[in-house]
Parts: sequence; C-alpha cells; structure tokens
Amino acid sequence: MSETVVIFVTTSSIDEARKIGNTLVEEKLIACANIISQVESIFYWQDKVCNEKEALMIIKTQKN
Repeated sequence: MSETVVIFVTTSSIDEARKIGNTLVEEKLIACANIISQVESIFYWQDKVCNEKEALMIIKTQKN
C-alpha cells in the first residue's frame, strides 16, 4: 500500500502554478494540485528580509 504525501510549493505567480500543476497531472506524477492564488511570503534572501506575493500549491501524490 502506498503512502500519501502532501507537498507545499510556492511559485512566483498563479500562472506558473497552473503550468506546473497541469504538467504534473498530465504526466501522472501527482494525483492533484490545489492552488491558492495569493499568499504573502516573508523570507531571508541575499542578506535581507524579503516580502513577496506568491501562489501556493498543495500537491498530493503517492510515496514510492
């Protein structure tokens, strides 16, 4: 029996998330991708704190 895995991925835009999600589903690499259109991410990058608007993908697949 396979174990279900949930992966959270942020992308720079909803269009990028859609492209990734569609490709992964079409290739049968994942069962489902949920896209949340806008999240705010705060992170440390190149010696400074950044604040960006991103899309969030919740990807569901099976562990092999």
